[in-house]
Amino acid sequence: MREIYKLFSAMVLFLLTTGGVWAQYTVTGSVVDERTGEPLIGANILIRNTTQGTVTDIDGNFSLNVSTNEEVSLAISSLGYLSQNFTVSPTNTTLNVRLREDATNLEEVVITGLASNVKRSNLANAVSSVSARELTGTTTIQTTDGALYGKVAGATIRSNGGAPGGGMSIQLRGISSLTGASQPLIIVDGVYINNSFQRTGRATVSGAGASNQDDGANRLADLNPNDIESIEVLKGPSAAAIYGTRANAGVIIITTKRGAEGRTRVSFSQDVGFATPLRLLGVDDWSEDKINFFFPEARRPIELERFRQGVRIDYEDYFYNNTALLTNTRLNVSGGTDKTKFFISGNITNEDGTVRNTGFERYSIRANIDHKITNSIKLGVSSNYIKSDTDRGFTGNQNNSGASIGYSIAYVPNYFDLRPDANGIYPVNPYFSENPVAVTDHAVNNSDVNRFIQAFTLDIDLFKTSRSFLKAQVAGGVDFLQNTTLVYLPEFLQFQRGQANPGDALWGKQESLNTNFQAALVYNWNLGRVNMNSQAGLVRLDFKNDALFNRGRGLAPGQRNLQQASVQEINQQFFSEVQEAGVFLQQEANFDDKIIGTVGIRWDKSTLNGDPNLFYAFPRASLAVNLTNFDFWNPTVVSQLKPRIAYGETAGPVAFGNTFTPLEGANIGGLLGSVVSPQIGNRQIRPETAQELEFGLDANFFNNRIGFEATYYIKNTQNNIQNLNLAPSTGVIITPSNEAELQNKGIELALFGTVVDKANFRWFSRVLYWQNRVNLTRLGIPTYTAGAFGSALGTFLYAEGYAPTTIVGTPADPSIPGGFTVWGNAQPDFNMSFYNSFNIARNFELSFLVDWRQGGDNINLTSFLTDGGGTTRGWFNDDTGDGIPNGRQRPPAPYNNAGRWVQDASFVKVREVGLFYTVPKATVSQAFGGAIENIRVGTSANNLFLFTKYEGYDPETSTFGAQAVANNVDIAPYPTPRRIFFHLTVDF
Repeated sequence: MREIYKLFSAMVLFLLTTGGVWAQYTVTGSVVDERTGEPLIGANILIRNTTQGTVTDIDGNFSLNVSTNEEVSLAISSLGYLSQNFTVSPTNTTLNVRLREDATNLEEVVITGLASNVKRSNLANAVSSVSARELTGTTTIQTTDGALYGKVAGATIRSNGGAPGGGMSIQLRGISSLTGASQPLIIVDGVYINNSFQRTGRATVSGAGASNQDDGANRLADLNPNDIESIEVLKGPSAAAIYGTRANAGVIIITTKRGAEGRTRVSFSQDVGFATPLRLLGVDDWSEDKINFFFPEARRPIELERFRQGVRIDYEDYFYNNTALLTNTRLNVSGGTDKTKFFISGNITNEDGTVRNTGFERYSIRANIDHKITNSIKLGVSSNYIKSDTDRGFTGNQNNSGASIGYSIAYVPNYFDLRPDANGIYPVNPYFSENPVAVTDHAVNNSDVNRFIQAFTLDIDLFKTSRSFLKAQVAGGVDFLQNTTLVYLPEFLQFQRGQANPGDALWGKQESLNTNFQAALVYNWNLGRVNMNSQAGLVRLDFKNDALFNRGRGLAPGQRNLQQASVQEINQQFFSEVQEAGVFLQQEANFDDKIIGTVGIRWDKSTLNGDPNLFYAFPRASLAVNLTNFDFWNPTVVSQLKPRIAYGETAGPVAFGNTFTPLEGANIGGLLGSVVSPQIGNRQIRPETAQELEFGLDANFFNNRIGFEATYYIKNTQNNIQNLNLAPSTGVIITPSNEAELQNKGIELALFGTVVDKANFRWFSRVLYWQNRVNLTRLGIPTYTAGAFGSALGTFLYAEGYAPTTIVGTPADPSIPGGFTVWGNAQPDFNMSFYNSFNIARNFELSFLVDWRQGGDNINLTSFLTDGGGTTRGWFNDDTGDGIPNGRQRPPAPYNNAGRWVQDASFVKVREVGLFYTVPKATVSQAFGGAIENIRVGTSANNLFLFTKYEGYDPETSTFGAQAVANNVDIAPYPTPRRIFFHLTVDF
């Protein structure tokens, strides 16, 4: 029996092995670029509807074993190229493939869930993607968010001003909240990072008011833009619903660069440039007639005496029109084997400001490593350490402390010399409370940041067959941020000398720790001709913040140490801990790339909510139909036509502290004690929620050379949190409540593609158009006005049926809710951008980006200051001929209302221009042998030209930072710089 068993086993093994030999064949071939003929490394070759495939080697060649003796279809793709399908069989086993560049990004992979993605050609949402080439390929941008200007339809971006170190506000598809910042969630390599505008204390020391006038930088400024591979922008709830509680204002997903299999490559880049102000307004000259008109009679003799001394100083030019040196040095090392791939980068950015003693330094080192532990287990790790040092100077608002350049010089005539004498003594400024020259030379406004961002992803293939697979993904990350700030006004400054305790220093120490953990199962399987992708998982988020601000006044001369202050105080101490947890499910179905549907849901709970244990549900659903993939379609001119529809729900987190009533320190009978705050907490408070319905149509023409995208969305936001005034008899004043509702409607259009595609000339062009309309559909409390500086200068109307961006002010108008005249609206009529890239003779590349915003009004209080001081250019002109200068009667009549400061902020800006030359490889090889692979040189500009009738330095600046509303108030900001660069890149 044993011999018979052995013989039978041998026969079975022989039949199986010979059957396997008989039922397989090998396909070989190469994949190259259609236009240049260069091999494409890492191109994917996949047997359709299976998990079998391979990639091309360094020469673009491949070999694939097909485990059948039947005809199969191969899908061949490469990043940035249009995929192609080929049929192979045992009698047709050789392929030489030429892939064409993907001008319309159909093959781009877009993240659709927390553990899955989809090709853009199958996407059912309007997700904007910005590649590394678009982000930094034209010019050097200081911060990542600044590099998004004009590249994302639906994004409204504003800066605090032009101070070094950035400071950007991004709103996606309008206003998502009436309070707070209405800023998108930022995720870097899977890490939920801190992008807050952290307090500096400048507004406290200058008397400007709350910290939203600190003119600080948001923390996305810490990231090195050149480390980024791509950015995906989920603009509304229909796309972002899978991110739940923190996705009301959209989600920005940043993916950094990683290594690729092949030899080690070293790339060194050096940018050197300079910056000057993009725009200066000029100042009005003075004459004896103007002095006699402007000053009261008692002041005229001394003013005339000063005027006749002959000194003339253009203070705007003196303070702002300085040339700043800009340098950016980068070194990247990447490569790897089939088991381990790495990308290591180092960056040093050093940029002076156009105001003396201001600047921005950033040091960044990154290591991204991917390791295949086994064929079934892959680990990816991303580590990034950043140190930045920023001196932002003193601009923006202040309250008679003099700690703002623009505020002070608005009142100083050009015939008075504020500069120090030969002994270094600064004259007393008789026109304002401070000498801004002394502030610029000796005051400090510094922020020193240390930051560590760590991410990991562990992918485990649990099982795989020829038609299905199950994998587990575990991911997480840490974002640790420490920010040390100092605002210092020495005791010898003019304003300080008048104080009881001269010399003021405010030291701040802020730490935040964000951690997130995510685990998911992904099961991909086929149901007939339908490919199914199922995922389920959980998310845990933890956020900790710790801030301490100490202030010392009456400092000993030359001291910044708080122990050397006669008055020491704890200005603020703040701790917060937030925990959130979520569970998600998502099912995607793809019928042969013809009909693609997705349904999903996420449940979240948060300790910020009134009930921290209550889960809120956020569903989503989407459907896309690729009509041109059906057999009845005969593509001629139209090569893709895809209608799509999507729905989703998200939420915005409740602000920390809304659920409890704080105690405030008090002195009771000489003893320390606590009293109840006038704001009472609300344990019924709910997160602000939003629902969005999105319709779209994507089309491509002329064999996918030209693409068109159109999207219409309706986003309704409920449970907006506002303070509800309470009856005085309750003993408290206000409590937060979920009353208001908002509606945003908008259109986003994109037309893009390759206009000309020849061997020696290629022209790519893209036009974006977007508009948004917001309406306050329910207020829930009485109509009110708020924001900016009151009705006399322009404020904002909160009334049902009006946009909260409506600007109102004096004179009174009883027919308008709130009782004031409507003077404008901060919301633009529309935005457009124009991007063009030209490849000439294969070695030259010219690209430029033009941004156009039509409509949208600013409250220009810089004009208010300069008119008040008589320094506005043309102040003494008399256009009406009635004997009253322009500076005393600005239209509209009757010349004493808020309308004079509400100005149209339309503009056209040449945002980016770049011209680069790649030295031919033959020339490089002849000159350097094999030591150098590539040399690229170029020149570029950022903010090259501005065309506007707006009477300010830049219509995009905002004194109030990232506020949802009132982010268009202009008060003596730091002028925006024009940046010119020269570039050198050497690849080894």
